[in-house]
Amino acid sequence: YNLTRKEIARTGNPSKNPWYTPGGSLADAMRKGVQEASEAGQVLVFNAFKLKSWAQSEAELSLNKALLDMDTRTVIVHRSNPLDIVTCEIRDCFESVHGIPRGHPVNEKGEEDNTCFERRHVEGEVVKTKAFIDVEHLPENLQIAQEYPQLMQNSLRELGFKGGRIVYFEDLVSHEYSADNLFRSCAAWKKLLSSLGVEAKLRDIHRVLKKDVGTYPPPEPHSEAIFNLEQVQGVLSSPAISPAMSAGSLLRA
Repeated sequence: YNLTRKEIARTGNPSKNPWYTPGGSLADAMRKGVQEASEAGQVLVFNAFKLKSWAQSEAELSLNKALLDMDTRTVIVHRSNPLDIVTCEIRDCFESVHGIPRGHPVNEKGEEDNTCFERRHVEGEVVKTKAFIDVEHLPENLQIAQEYPQLMQNSLRELGFKGGRIVYFEDLVSHEYSADNLFRSCAAWKKLLSSLGVEAKLRDIHRVLKKDVGTYPPPEPHSEAIFNLEQVQGVLSSPAISPAMSAGSLLRA
């Protein structure tokens, strides 16, 4: 079982949750899902997106309590490169965060593009959406993206959830780009499973992952995803930028 972000994070949009019934709650839906999985001898894995410990509604409090009562374990999967996060979310039309402008999506000619999520699913001609990044607010947006995993970890622990280790997406999938990365991915998957309460052996993880070695191309250079790359490079090359946020650390040629 694998639920998408909105199914757990947004109680006002439970339509994709297979166990939700009109008039019920997501807490009841998740109890039903766990029961169904248990009866089938399975474990329910779902994407919760946000289980936040601040400003919670009654529905969110009820959902969190239900998940805690069912001994839910957690893991935080995040991208390690904050520039990739900002770029991807701009291309998906998330043009601001906490009221701070990020930028806007454009096509290859620099014209406004509203394809958003659908850019992944358009049939026929490939839609090439790029991010026009607001360079004035880029350092602040990079900082927000970099700090997010730690904020989520603190929130999960405050709520009382078990696990909550941080694992990076790039580590999980790096074996798909090259056999040289296989052990890096094995270590990441072992960490993820351990956070969820599963102590898997590295040899078993290796056996599963090696089937997918070399099956996917490495991430594209940022020139393919960022329209105003020269401006971005100029900001990231500034002496005021920390080494962790510099062009040399974040930009892919």
